[in-house]
Amino acid sequence: MVRTINQALNERRRQQILKAATRCFVRNGFHQSTVQQICQEAGMSAGGLYRYYRAKDEIVVAIAEQERLENEVLIETLLNASDPIAAIRKITGWILEAFEDPDYGRLGVEALSEASRNPRVAEALKTNEDELRDALRRALERGQRSGLVSEAFAPAELAEMVMSVFDGFAARGILNSDFQPKRYHDMLSTMFERLLSPTQ
Repeated sequence: MVRTINQALNERRRQQILKAATRCFVRNGFHQSTVQQICQEAGMSAGGLYRYYRAKDEIVVAIAEQERLENEVLIETLLNASDPIAAIRKITGWILEAFEDPDYGRLGVEALSEASRNPRVAEALKTNEDELRDALRRALERGQRSGLVSEAFAPAELAEMVMSVFDGFAARGILNSDFQPKRYHDMLSTMFERLLSPTQ
């Protein structure tokens, strides 16, 4: 029982640190955010933080690992769908809803920027990207075999294009303060459907 309580407390502390770090990264950027600022935001000492994360990039990796867990529902939806186009429409709605929070997109862009310089962060983000892209590719391959998806393009290329569109939405919220991603759900779904559907 004591061990269970300690595990729960440790998890709460980790989440406290990750949420504080996220606020700092969004507000100041990764490099401008110091461990001291994260500690202040989290309301704990540096010694307390270092019990859970030994360096700032470990915090970024932990945030990426959280995203990986969030991606599981997207991946499961794609892999279990009988109609991949309908599945892509569904996950498009979920992703655009997430981008309604402009901090979500800012954090993603900040993490990508750090990944360009930090191999450890790059590896964590690449794992997330590879898993989601692979699920898209497999769903599209299955759709092509069943005649539901056009064979005009290779599934791997289609999956890359879909991922690129989602990445673009992350940046739009930074550049346009009036950007409302959910407004584009029907337009984006129609675009994907026309691209993916077999020629009538």
